Amino acid sequence: MRHSTMRLLAVCTGVGLGAAGLTTPALADVPGFGVRVTAPATFQADGAAKTLTAVATSEQLRCRKVRWTLLVRGGDVPLERIRVARVEDNGEFPTRVAVNGDTATIVDEQLDPGTLCRNRTVTGRWQIAFSGDDGGEVRFEARAFDAQNTLLTTSSATTEVATRVATSSPSPSRTTASPEPTEDEPTEETDEPTEPADQTRSASALVPASAGDSNVLGPGLIVGGVFFLLGLVLLLRLRSRTRQARRRAATPPTGFYTMP
Repeated sequence: MRHSTMRLLAVCTGVGLGAAGLTTPALADVPGFGVRVTAPATFQADGAAKTLTAVATSEQLRCRKVRWTLLVRGGDVPLERIRVARVEDNGEFPTRVAVNGDTATIVDEQLDPGTLCRNRTVTGRWQIAFSGDDGGEVRFEARAFDAQNTLLTTSSATTEVATRVATSSPSPSRTTASPEPTEDEPTEETDEPTEPADQTRSASALVPASAGDSNVLGPGLIVGGVFFLLGLVLLLRLRSRTRQARRRAATPPTGFYTMP
């Protein structure tokens, strides 16, 4: 439905004036009233919403309530791609929408909370965003009516919608992926290292033979060392015994023997 397409999905309650676009204060339809429209110089297609403002002024002594009407002329941008929401400090302001060709008219269902008097202004705010990728020129016209639907004053501003070409180019991610070379390289690597594999097998086959020799030599040396120590201990004991026997033979007997 066109009524739903002219509403923003998310409404910001803060005021963001941004960079001023082309603003043209118009002569008041009722003497003593004026309005100035301020729009961002550019919008980004499929980008964040920005705020358009219209400030009404009065030089009359009598104060009046104001009802805002915003006309949106899409021109190069279809109306289906334009999202507009009328906002106040307390949130979204209720509106009704009418579409005629490439022009949409957004009318407040209630009077503005402010009161237009001399030295007191009334400000209307709209959050605007554009979907899609293409850009173009869009024109906005704000009209201030009183409670009796008398047109007090009107003014317009033109803004430019930039395309999303610069931001929608994720080609580097595709080039960095490049899975094709990675599939060919492993096949070549699996074919080439057949000869080194045979060499490693032959080298590994030699390892157990040398390990067996070392295992045989180790216990043999240990057993030979044990026998050598035993032989040395026996020789030392025999030598000590022969020395004791010689000493005993060399000493004269000291006892008395009975004569037969």
